[in-house]
Amino acid sequence: MASSAVPLARISHPWTFGRQPAALLPRSLSSSAANATQASSSRPSSSSPERLEQGPEAQSSSQDAAAFAIEPRLSLTFTCTVTTCGTRSSHQFTRRSYEKGIVIVQCPGCKNRHLIADHLGWFKESTEDGKMKTVEDLVRAKGEKVRRGVLLEDGVVEYAPE
Repeated sequence: MASSAVPLARISHPWTFGRQPAALLPRSLSSSAANATQASSSRPSSSSPERLEQGPEAQSSSQDAAAFAIEPRLSLTFTCTVTTCGTRSSHQFTRRSYEKGIVIVQCPGCKNRHLIADHLGWFKESTEDGKMKTVEDLVRAKGEKVRRGVLLEDGVVEYAPE
């Protein structure tokens, strides 16, 4: 999903002297913002704006993007169980958070938050003292069916026969 939003500011690295690296700004703002930060900075700079664009920030931001693209993600589609809602929605989250952390999704209809996974034990009262760590465990305990599918590259969800 492409977004045209301006990226959030990142934590300054020691070599940027607290300035926003030009590599993290949109192209339309990078030259004017780099000149403005260069002029407004009271500290001496050992790097010119051209070197900042090709410096470690550009490499680290491309590595961050590559790490984000490589990390496996899961998708969940469910119908909200709140009696007055019944909204069907889909949510994405990392596989790591589902298997080792906590996943909470918010229903777009009623704005209630639903616990999907709790491997840290934060919500023991909802997971029978931590015995049931995922929504799959909770749904199976109620006698309902859980179906797992595979999302193919072209957007098709494929379910294996049971």
